[in-house]
Amino acid sequence: MKKLALLTCALLSIGSIAQAKEIIQQPVITSSKEVVTEPIAVVEEVTVVTETPAPVIVEQDPAYINLRVGGDVWSRYSKHEFLDKDTKDLGYEIAVEAYKPYDYADLGLGVAYQDHAKRDGSADGGEYKSVPVYLTARHNMDYLNLPFTPYLKANAGYSFNFDQKDINTGIHKGSASIDDGAYWAAGLGAEYQNLNVDVLYGTNYAKLKTNNEKIDNNYQRVTLSVGYKFDL
Repeated sequence: MKKLALLTCALLSIGSIAQAKEIIQQPVITSSKEVVTEPIAVVEEVTVVTETPAPVIVEQDPAYINLRVGGDVWSRYSKHEFLDKDTKDLGYEIAVEAYKPYDYADLGLGVAYQDHAKRDGSADGGEYKSVPVYLTARHNMDYLNLPFTPYLKANAGYSFNFDQKDINTGIHKGSASIDDGAYWAAGLGAEYQNLNVDVLYGTNYAKLKTNNEKIDNNYQRVTLSVGYKFDL
């Protein structure tokens, strides 16, 4: 019995060993999947915002009206043998001028009422009045950085002459009439805030008609005037 039990144990041991060898010799199949991750290209969108520069607004001075009153500090008429060229009393004028400022000059249009001085010879006659309509220009020298603004000024236009006095002396004594003519003036001035003062030398051209003859009767003068500027 002992021998039979030993034999059975031995057979069981041999069978177990053989089975273990088969298990060891069988290939071990390992299933593995390799995950390959491709690099993802990240494209970053960059929005470039181009700022449009704001337009530069250059403020120009507004248009303005200049009211001016002046007196003739010196004057004379055309010279004649029978008419005195020198004057007495005081000629004067009242003017309205409208200006539009530009980069280098103020340009405008003006009209004035002018009552010319009397001739020195009280009995001569031939005096007259004028209403010139003219273009006017001012060059402001504000770049000099003074407390006031100096300027150069010029007028050019046409003078409507009227209310002539009869000639009371010489061979041309009698009634007279006056023709219209050109007008110009030029000079300098100064402006402080809205107040301005200028001195202009100017001439009104005229022909005096008497006894079927025309003679020059131009009026020249130096006018000192004061004005005030009103912005529009």
